[in-house]
Amino acid sequence: MNGKNISFIFEKNKNAITFPANGAIGGPTPDSSGVMVHFYVEYSSVPHSTTIKVEDKHVINPLGESITRGDITREIQASTFLTPDVALLIGNWLIANANEIKNRPNKPKEL
Repeated sequence: MNGKNISFIFEKNKNAITFPANGAIGGPTPDSSGVMVHFYVEYSSVPHSTTIKVEDKHVINPLGESITRGDITREIQASTFLTPDVALLIGNWLIANANEIKNRPNKPKEL
């Protein structure tokens, strides 16, 4: 049997962005056709609004009263749909690369 090599070219879509993510949420789709993944970045929530009391042109409560929306905000950076096979491939690839980094000595890898 004759082997054949196939070469792949990686090109970045002009609208593609690099974004931070410190978590993900999602799961199987309702029809079980794949996995929906939403990557997010997490940070302390800012108040929805703040009211500062003023009487006779003097601020009575400089910190004000805030209406909060929760303690922590998880801002979705990107979402993707993965078939079960692709989810497993990417999951295994991520685990292998994370283990490689964890097993490295504390010095940068030489190029």
